[in-house]
Amino acid sequence: MISAIKKPLFLILASFILFVGVAGSVSAAERSGYSSQDSSRFNEYAPQQQVPYNPLSGPAYPVMQDSYFTDDYGNILMTINVLGEVNKPGQIVVRENSDFPSILALAGGVRNSANLTKVVVARKEPDSNGRQAYRLNLEEYYERGTRDGFIALKPNDTIIIPEKRGLSLDVLSKVAGLALLGVAIF
Repeated sequence: MISAIKKPLFLILASFILFVGVAGSVSAAERSGYSSQDSSRFNEYAPQQQVPYNPLSGPAYPVMQDSYFTDDYGNILMTINVLGEVNKPGQIVVRENSDFPSILALAGGVRNSANLTKVVVARKEPDSNGRQAYRLNLEEYYERGTRDGFIALKPNDTIIIPEKRGLSLDVLSKVAGLALLGVAIF
């Protein structure tokens, strides 16, 4: 049995040993480079999760790219501008050898008012022949599936899908709306 004087001394000694033991193990962990605040070293040995491919998931790419660039997986990418009669016009990041149907699908597809016989591809820099604009007929592709008129796209090319000229239901409704507005004002 521990006497009444020895009991508090025993508790103080046990607390001291426990404190020194815990402090010693923490300092050993810190000396080896591992601490509770820095768990990044443990994560480098953890199995990596497979992340689905997303071309924009890599570093913050600049808005305008004049050349090819790569994503975190080594895919060669470029930016293409799509304007005109598409559902989502704007700048698109695509893989290096993307073709027109893929790019138009990324742009949300063409509208019913699109004139596919007069599609223009405008280049930022002229090619070796001095050409800076190409005219394409994509209607042949949609009718027959032929890719004869396609050209290889380069970074920062702009695809322009013009609107059909002539009287269409959209044009008639705009004219009728303006006429009714004019009559309502008077």
